[in-house]
Amino acid sequence: MNSDRLLDAFSDLDERYVRSSAALLGYEEEPMKHTKIKTLFRALLIAAAIAALGIGTAWAAGLFTMKIHTPEEDETLTVHHTYYDIARDENVTVDVDLSHSPLVLQFTGEGDIHRIQFRPGWLPEAQAGYTYERYHDEDEEDWFWYDTCFFDRHRGGAGVEYQIECHYAWPGYTVYMDGLEAHVVKEEDWDDLHITEIEQQTAFKDPDGNPVTQRMLLLFDSSQGWFLSIGGRADFETLEHIAREMEVRTLDEIAEPSEGNNYYFLGVGVG
Repeated sequence: MNSDRLLDAFSDLDERYVRSSAALLGYEEEPMKHTKIKTLFRALLIAAAIAALGIGTAWAAGLFTMKIHTPEEDETLTVHHTYYDIARDENVTVDVDLSHSPLVLQFTGEGDIHRIQFRPGWLPEAQAGYTYERYHDEDEEDWFWYDTCFFDRHRGGAGVEYQIECHYAWPGYTVYMDGLEAHVVKEEDWDDLHITEIEQQTAFKDPDGNPVTQRMLLLFDSSQGWFLSIGGRADFETLEHIAREMEVRTLDEIAEPSEGNNYYFLGVGVG
């Protein structure tokens, strides 16, 4: 029996037998709210059972990693950007120095990464004067890949209460943040998701001239290579509430990076 057939066999097991196997392997399932997380827990139990039998699969081993750090003073961090030059009638590739970014994310891993969409289970109550910008498929109005709440649309990123976006951990890519400062204030695991909370002193100014502080929460799925960012002027308690009630689904479509680039910006702003 090869690993693919064994995986199929395990996938057809009754739920109670999977739970029994979990107990045998030393796993304890916490109460979970969302179908997506339940599905991931079952999948990881099956992977653990296969690993316990000494049988490897690309699916079980195909994990992704996210490294978040501030570039060292002497660190070289060069990425590239390709664009079409009309005057020269050709593509031109230029190097971009990200060594002065206050925080960067870098990824490793193997395998395809599929596109995702999210469906919020809870959002802060709408207030008078707030505006919203949401992107979704025409026939799927409650599943999004982008959702922003502005308390002041004219102030751009400085006027965002919260902003939710889908991202992908493409190996070899660098994701950078800007601003005066950015640092990790908390990391923990929620079931199969890794949570990172970041506080950023942005280049935006309040009406009184002080730098705008923004907070961001990242939900990273290392088994599938995606992460969600939830950021803005809202406090971490609000961002965590949004995150805990979030439902995520995986699509058939592969998430492809933009051709000619190996980096992009992570932040709260106006598209």
